[in-house]
Amino acid sequence: MMIGGAPSFLLLFLLPITVVLSAFEVPYPQTSAQIRSSIVASDASFASPPPPPPPQNKNDENQPITRQILLGSGTMAEVITCIPPKKTTSPDMLENIFSSLFGTDSTSSSSSSSKNNKPTLAFLHGSFHASWCWAENYMPYFASLGYPCVAFSLQGTGGTPVMEMGAKKVKIASHVADLNAFLKGLSDDDTASLGLGLGDDPKILLIGHSFGGLTIMKWLEQTYGDNNDDNSNSPKDINLAGVGLMCSVPPSGNGAMTMRFIRRSLVDAWKITAGFVMKKAITDKAICRDLFFGGTEDDNGISDEDVERYQSYFQRDTVATIDLGDLAKKLPSALADVEETGRAPFVDRLPPVFVVGATEDFIVDREGVDETARYMGLEEPLIVDSPHDVMLGRRWNNGADAILEFIGAL
Repeated sequence: MMIGGAPSFLLLFLLPITVVLSAFEVPYPQTSAQIRSSIVASDASFASPPPPPPPQNKNDENQPITRQILLGSGTMAEVITCIPPKKTTSPDMLENIFSSLFGTDSTSSSSSSSKNNKPTLAFLHGSFHASWCWAENYMPYFASLGYPCVAFSLQGTGGTPVMEMGAKKVKIASHVADLNAFLKGLSDDDTASLGLGLGDDPKILLIGHSFGGLTIMKWLEQTYGDNNDDNSNSPKDINLAGVGLMCSVPPSGNGAMTMRFIRRSLVDAWKITAGFVMKKAITDKAICRDLFFGGTEDDNGISDEDVERYQSYFQRDTVATIDLGDLAKKLPSALADVEETGRAPFVDRLPPVFVVGATEDFIVDREGVDETARYMGLEEPLIVDSPHDVMLGRRWNNGADAILEFIGAL
């Protein structure tokens, strides 16, 4: 049988290749951050005026703030913070008065922040997204509960240009280096501190979604693995309280998942191919819904206007891509004990971990979520009622509840 002038078996042979090539796309901005609720740039010429912010129903004191900050890795990164206001206690007030009267050192913001025993939640986004995806629901919500929240956009996304001007590929090592610099910079005591006032040694809960999860796996490998010969990433540098991977690309990448998609449904495989390779997720509302948000407006509360807004963000987030040739040689699964347990060799050195999958995830199937859980040393993942984008839509609280449950067990 011929399809479009080509034998059908040839099409089926090429389809998994195109899906694999699309799965790790990493966006690159056409402009700097124009889609955020506020812009606070270290260089006024770097940022341009934002359009009207998305609808908000949160307290003003817990609104996210967006900045451009130079990381220790040399990347000028977009960083979004949502940090609860400090509440001064009576002893603090007396100490401040005493300091003013007698000229002694008052309690610094860093030491005051360190009194907060709640971990700082550090979020990392996936493909077609940037740090904005955490700022709509998760960051204001967790900040309202007293948890400082931070997120940064990976190199080549939203407001974080690639370091090599005009580059169309980003190596996974660059993402890992930026993540390491970002996490180290959360400490006010670090020489490359980002100056966020989180304290000298803040406890950090690192949470990644989709491709962000794979990036975190590579960072864990370099930080806790046996091959950290130059000791550039040291667990001692970062007070990591826990790790969460939500709808993460599995450690083997998307190759095995691609073949499962082909066997299950050519229609679904085509949607993924069209959505990522042909970038129909930017222009086709139905495909965009299927891939990221699931169902209809009534199912998940994502209106057509919301879809159009997200598609405009995706448009800015899909120019440069991850270096697939480089990544294929460095997938986390290369270190796994595939024959026996599928575990990473360093899992016993890790802090507590949780892995979350979603009931309606169109991109990462249950087998992929199970693979990630095994790699991280877990018996099984937690599955929540949600589409792939667990942080957006009406059901965002299901994923948030999973995070709170994990925090409660720390």
